[in-house]
Amino acid sequence: MTINKAYTSLRVLAPKITSIDMDTVIKYIQNHDFYTTEEKRMAYIIFRNESLNGHKGINNNYIGFQCDGGVWPSQYTKYFIGYCIEKENLTGKQRGFLCLSKWQDSVDIILDEVESRKMYIGGAITSPYVGFSIVTRDNICRAYEDLWVYGDKNYIPTKIEIKDFDSMYEQATLLFK
Repeated sequence: MTINKAYTSLRVLAPKITSIDMDTVIKYIQNHDFYTTEEKRMAYIIFRNESLNGHKGINNNYIGFQCDGGVWPSQYTKYFIGYCIEKENLTGKQRGFLCLSKWQDSVDIILDEVESRKMYIGGAITSPYVGFSIVTRDNICRAYEDLWVYGDKNYIPTKIEIKDFDSMYEQATLLFK
């Protein structure tokens, strides 16, 4: 497997675990007036889930952004300072992870991704990776798992995944109103 087939001009960096406290992340998300409340809630959940509550970023990448697949939208390349090779949490396989300048880059990217993919309650998804079109409270966990984690419209979240997601969503409703 080619670790970095999408961004061959980026330099290889040593993987470095980075962390940020969630209170700081929450305040940063709350200050993004351009995004809706539901978009902010989903960005918060993805950031928490992908980074183990801000404790496990890889070179300021807290959202699992990888470079061994396709190319991301061009507006994100300004954030990329390199890539590193690290084991993926889900599979344990070595993967190429994009390295970012600062933790805020992860939030800016995930807010934009949530908005553009319509991956929030009320969003109208048009992706072939999801087996439904309108995101509701009942299927938002599946939207996340299908669009961000697995890329498989046939994946059914486990009861534990749904329970954990629902808990984070309830917390998000208190933080983002």
